[in-house]
Amino acid sequence: MRSRRRIKPKALKKLARAGQSDIPRLMDAIFGPGNWFLEEAESLYIGKDPKYRGKGFGFYAVRPDGSWFRGVVPEGMYTVESPGPDGWLH
Repeated sequence: MRSRRRIKPKALKKLARAGQSDIPRLMDAIFGPGNWFLEEAESLYIGKDPKYRGKGFGFYAVRPDGSWFRGVVPEGMYTVESPGPDGWLH
């Protein structure tokens, strides 16, 4: 049986700061370059949920502190005639 080691709080804070400073690289790795954007008003990094197949727009949102959530924007929420050339609603 393996023993579990605790991460010291100081080391955990340092790790969290390192992750926060490189969220764009993390988003590129997860969603691919150009498949996410920064929603500046809410300070959220938004990436399309590639597995969402329902109506509307499925997404993942990552906060600057590294926490995240998933959601769906209901169909018709935005009055956009068609998505832009990159597939995003503008």
